[in-house]
Amino acid sequence: MSIRAVVAGVVVMVAAVAGSISGLQSAQAEPGVPQTVPSVKAWNPGGAGFSLGAHARVLYGDGLSAAAADFASALHSVTGNDVVAQAGSSGNPGDIVLSTGTVPGAPETLEAYQISIGETLDLRGTDLAGAFYATRSALQLLRQRTTISGGTVTDWPQYRERSLMLDVGREFMPVDLLRAQIRRMGYLKLNLLHLHLSDTFGFRLESERHPEITAAQHYSKQDIRDLVEYAARYQVEIMPEVDFPGHMNGILAAHPDLKLRSASGRVSDAAIDIANPRAYDLMRDILDEFLPLFPGPYWHLGADEFLLDGARVASFDEYPQIGEYARATYGPQAQPVDAFLGLINWGADLVRAHGKRPRIWNDGLHTGAGTLAIGRDIVVDYWSRAGIPQLPLPFFGNARSPADLIASGHELRNASFTPTYYVAGGPTAAGNVPPPVAYQIWDPTLFVDGTRLTADQNTHNLGSGLFVWCDDPTVQTPDRIAAAITMPLKVTAQQTWGPPQAGSYLEFAALADAVGEPPA
Repeated sequence: MSIRAVVAGVVVMVAAVAGSISGLQSAQAEPGVPQTVPSVKAWNPGGAGFSLGAHARVLYGDGLSAAAADFASALHSVTGNDVVAQAGSSGNPGDIVLSTGTVPGAPETLEAYQISIGETLDLRGTDLAGAFYATRSALQLLRQRTTISGGTVTDWPQYRERSLMLDVGREFMPVDLLRAQIRRMGYLKLNLLHLHLSDTFGFRLESERHPEITAAQHYSKQDIRDLVEYAARYQVEIMPEVDFPGHMNGILAAHPDLKLRSASGRVSDAAIDIANPRAYDLMRDILDEFLPLFPGPYWHLGADEFLLDGARVASFDEYPQIGEYARATYGPQAQPVDAFLGLINWGADLVRAHGKRPRIWNDGLHTGAGTLAIGRDIVVDYWSRAGIPQLPLPFFGNARSPADLIASGHELRNASFTPTYYVAGGPTAAGNVPPPVAYQIWDPTLFVDGTRLTADQNTHNLGSGLFVWCDDPTVQTPDRIAAAITMPLKVTAQQTWGPPQAGSYLEFAALADAVGEPPA
């Protein structure tokens, strides 16, 4: 995304948190609790402690061989001990046993796990995901010291989605860097990698139907297949986004005849003319080609900042053909915005036809605007209070509230640009929130419009993440970006896995340093 309603969002967020900082301050970490990032939900101390054997075995049950082998290799890397993976269920002192089964005291989620610390270290996950997360917590603990006090950890996530978004449409990021981020995500129990694959500086997928739109720097289809397989090893799902009908510069450069033109002759390099039937042919071709490439449950349609033209917010009135198309397609009472809402429903139908669930950004959804409603199954990523209509930014706009969208049947992801965004370059980089501030005053119930979801509403909140935007790709290299998001990503992991927090920010930062980065 490009120029955001930074001032509006920052003011709203600061006002919302100013009166509630004391209620959000985290308690000091309870003495003796195993120290991990993110912190564990429940700890029951007692019994014999565990000491990793000099020649330890990771014994594993059915379906866990790959997870056990990866864990054994990582343990050897961070501790220097000789650790091997071996099928089995009964270990000697100093061994580790990895299994799946019921996790007492945890909610029903495949990501729950339990660590029983005694003469052996018994790791149990509800399913493969939970077992993997048990190995990540054990890896962090044994990295700090190879002897652990006796007791039982029971742990599970607060939110279903704990994500990282990378804007590879503006700044291409090599596959090796993406793999490194996937390893980092797995280490921190983040589970959704959102790839923003098309924007100002390129369409990053290799297209066979439309080779003319493929950027020089791109991912081949085999690159994507390999990346999806690699991510699955770390319990990370990849969600693709190809942004329609705005942010299409990388596509429209090869199709200038489809660019949106105003009545005065102003041409948008970013927006496609949704009144032109041939625009739908091109978008359908792209969706049909790439939807089967990604096996995950979601496809992100974008649908943000359609009428944002550089630093200028346009009005539908400047494009009379859009209003004419809306009335011809949806009836004489239709408003111009109905053409935009209809496009969302059109794209959502194609996504559903491929067995996936559609997602969009929220800024095009206005209170009382248009005659059409978008499908209730569409997940809305809520980043901005300001809508897309006639007033210039910054603007306290009339975008539908999180509560309104939930009441209409939508699930949300809290993508509040204050403080979930890390922007590399461009005017919105000034809105990046320092990790200590995000850690102390924000959690995924607090949205950018200043509202906080009730407990019942929050059951419709999928979670949140860190959103990395490369508005100016000349400012930071991909490696510099990866280094810069080290602490923001750890804070994201903590806030989305859920309470209790690991003490003050200074304590959290010290712990984050102690657990380090995942071994390659």
